[in-house]
Amino acid sequence: MKNHFYMSYAGNKREEVKYIYDNIKLDNIKTIVEPFCGTCAISYYISTQKEGLKYILNDNNKYLLEMFEIIKNDDKCLKFETLFNETVEQMDTKEKYNKLIKDKTLLGWFICNKIYCIRPGLYPNGNRNYKKTIKLSDYPIYKFFKNNDIEFHNFDASLIYDRYKIDDKALIILDPPYMQLCNDFYLNKTVNIYEYLYHNPIKKEKAKIILILEDIWLIKLLFNDNTILKKYDKMYQTSKKKTSHIIITNEIPPNGGII
Repeated sequence: MKNHFYMSYAGNKREEVKYIYDNIKLDNIKTIVEPFCGTCAISYYISTQKEGLKYILNDNNKYLLEMFEIIKNDDKCLKFETLFNETVEQMDTKEKYNKLIKDKTLLGWFICNKIYCIRPGLYPNGNRNYKKTIKLSDYPIYKFFKNNDIEFHNFDASLIYDRYKIDDKALIILDPPYMQLCNDFYLNKTVNIYEYLYHNPIKKEKAKIILILEDIWLIKLLFNDNTILKKYDKMYQTSKKKTSHIIITNEIPPNGGII
């Protein structure tokens, strides 16, 4: 899948969505829930394959919520495009760029992630391509946000998970940070997602749940009571690091097939 989002974003699953989609069935599912939604790559892809679903999207990054609210409002969308384009046109030195990206504002965050060289935050020396203006409606995520039944939140992931794990018409897609990087539910730093799921097994929940996790022995040990639907290889575009991911579910596929 080509980049559907306005910018590159760490943890983006756009290269993996087909593997994920092909290993789940959406029979009787009415609601897609992503407690760690990021760029919403999985939900976006699902929307291109199946109509009429509701989406509950959540992330601890408040700027993702702000961008969603801007896109839903035509006037706000136009104002943000104008502000970005005018700001970038005047951003002709590294000092101006660094000052902008250090601002804890939506504009600073957007510029930092939209205009970069190798890694977000590095000034693109001598590269004038970044002077191009943006039009948010050119990005597929715009149509997804505008044309679907979506709620977007900036809550603890645990709150969203607990709210929908009792809904047998919901599919919860858990794509948390790697265990060795950031193991909590983001806002609540006292709750570890892996520990939480160990003490609250997904097999007991009414909702259909899938986890997309790194293929390591500890993950398999933690979820050894569940079904691994798929293993696939992944390579990171920037670092070229290679790894493998597995898709785990709380449902038992009939005859060993996909659910």
